[in-house]
Amino acid sequence: MYSLRSRRAKILLATSSFALIAYLIRRYRRYILLKKRRTLTNSREQTTTNVTPLTRKTLNKRFFHQIRILIRILIPRIRSDSFLLLIVHLTTLISRTFLSIYIAHLDGAIVKSLVQRNPRNFLRAISIFVSVAIPASFINSLIRFAESKLSLAFRSKLTRHAYDAYFRNQTYYRVSTLDSRLLTPDQNLTDDIETFTSTLTHLFSHLTKPFFDIAVISWSLVSMVRQRKNARGLKEVPGMILIVIIITFMALRRLSPRFGKLVSEEARRRGILRFAHTRVIANAEEIAFFDGHEVEKNWILKLYDQLREQTNSIIKKKLWFVMLEQFLMKYFWHACGMVTIAIPFLTYDGPAETDDPIGDPLGISARTEAFTVSKNLLTSGADALERIISSYKEIAELAGHTDRVYTMLHVFDDCAHSNYQRTPIIPSDNPSECSSALAKRKISVDHRAKGEIIESDEDIIAENVPIITPNGDIIVESLSLKITPAMHVLITGPNGCGKSSFFRIVRGLWPIYSGRLYRPDPSNFFLIPQRPYMCPGTLRDQIIYPHTVDNAFVDDSQLMEILNNVELQYIVQREGGLNAERDWKDILSGGEKQRLGLARIFYHQPRYALLDECTSAVSIDVEGKIYERAKQLGISLLTITHRPSLWAYHTHLLQFDGNGRWTFEVLNTEKLLTLKDEKERLESQLAGIPEIQKRLNELTQLIGEDIITTTENEENDD
Repeated sequence: MYSLRSRRAKILLATSSFALIAYLIRRYRRYILLKKRRTLTNSREQTTTNVTPLTRKTLNKRFFHQIRILIRILIPRIRSDSFLLLIVHLTTLISRTFLSIYIAHLDGAIVKSLVQRNPRNFLRAISIFVSVAIPASFINSLIRFAESKLSLAFRSKLTRHAYDAYFRNQTYYRVSTLDSRLLTPDQNLTDDIETFTSTLTHLFSHLTKPFFDIAVISWSLVSMVRQRKNARGLKEVPGMILIVIIITFMALRRLSPRFGKLVSEEARRRGILRFAHTRVIANAEEIAFFDGHEVEKNWILKLYDQLREQTNSIIKKKLWFVMLEQFLMKYFWHACGMVTIAIPFLTYDGPAETDDPIGDPLGISARTEAFTVSKNLLTSGADALERIISSYKEIAELAGHTDRVYTMLHVFDDCAHSNYQRTPIIPSDNPSECSSALAKRKISVDHRAKGEIIESDEDIIAENVPIITPNGDIIVESLSLKITPAMHVLITGPNGCGKSSFFRIVRGLWPIYSGRLYRPDPSNFFLIPQRPYMCPGTLRDQIIYPHTVDNAFVDDSQLMEILNNVELQYIVQREGGLNAERDWKDILSGGEKQRLGLARIFYHQPRYALLDECTSAVSIDVEGKIYERAKQLGISLLTITHRPSLWAYHTHLLQFDGNGRWTFEVLNTEKLLTLKDEKERLESQLAGIPEIQKRLNELTQLIGEDIITTTENEENDD
């Protein structure tokens, strides 16, 4: 019976072990598969964003190079306000270190008075402790105050520097249109800078004070040890402490997760989620018309789940790392510290040290005081070492934030100097499936534009200038023409043929990859798009944009005349005057916004007005008056429009066919109108042919094919 039970138990144990092994193998294979998928996903994301990933070693030359450049921005000179705040903060940290040592000695004096049962000394020590607590509390508060002020000063310096770079040479346009390295520049300019500066100042406090604490506390402990010359084993104590520190540091460094890369990835996903919310707000009306809220909600939830997954991964990794960190630097160090303190007391074989031979001949109170002081000092030193070693994790996080801020400034500088890197959008997942024609009409945009832009006096001259989109699509391979101020050019063609792209090339928004472009100074151009930009501010600000009230060169009567030119004089009384502040984007109708945009060309009176479908919501009679008044002021009109009513106000025609070909010729308005009438007449005639064919098919079915065939044969016999 016993052997049978034993056999069953063995069989059950073997079966359970086999099942457990199979389960563990299955889980391990699933873990490997998920790890490969995650690695593939991260590699694709890094390829898409074109951001260099952080290496395993956070403290490398790249990090020190980046932090050195950023510190030069934060502290440009010794007499700067940020350097003064840094000195104040450093002084408070040093003062707090000496106060900690003094308070440790006060604790020892209090314990000694208790052991001696001396109320007078006890009350005296307590009184001193309370009096010292007031400046100590102030120093503690001053440390936080100085840290906050220093962080704000650093943030202000870096923000101003970043804004100067962002708004220089149209970088704000180039970084989002011509370059693809920064997905969310708004987050880089706000959250990333704030996080970087706060982390840097916090890490400075957590590293500077511990180093001072260790230096001063070590000196104090050495002074105390020298008083016990008869103790044995003191030479081994520093070596033992050093070994414990090295073991702890190596263990934490070896087992520390890659917090820098994890934090950088979390910040990137947070920025993408914010951008998705911004996109919904910007396109709320279109989404509401199509009831597309479910699609947008699912997309945002997907992005949030990706952010939650990354945050959850960081939390899980911190769980085990913090557990190891607490065990080594709290409990293990505490035990080693007690051993270190005990060695001088246990190995001392000299005479008893006492200041009360009658009441305390064995010197118990003196030993208790020394033990308390040593314990407090070692505790403070251990805390300092703990902050230094645990700061490796914070340094890794700082490396992630440093990389994002440095990359932002580096991309800004590249875009300001026309160095772009953009990942082209490929229509097919397999590039080999793309047609050869498409492949020939795409170029790599990851190089510097080699075309020349030469400033001219008045004329616009293009010599073999290609029109290439930021994605590398070649719209026009070579464009050569000359436009003088006496010309008024009408630009036509199908959608996507290069009409608006021509404006971007002429204005300098897009780079020129070859050829030469002669053009006047950019201040001689003024673009009026189909949806004019309404800036925040008053009605006056809308007219004189991008000027401000301080540099405006017209008075109110001239502004009223400008509004009269575009038939908008009534809007002043309706909205409460030129200084009325409104949300003009929502208050004005589409036609009013277009006419208000056209008012800007009467204010600035540029040499060339680039008009891109800017009168689509304006009536034909008002449109004609505006164009006629603009021509009277000597403004050359370059117009993109589909309205035949505007042909009469132009002298030349630039026509794109959508296949890379173009023509530039003198505009014959009467001939074009005649051809247009003939085209419409032929289209109306051809529109009836499908109806005639349909009716013929119906008659064929009703009469029958045989009858028709017999009738045709009889006619042939006759």
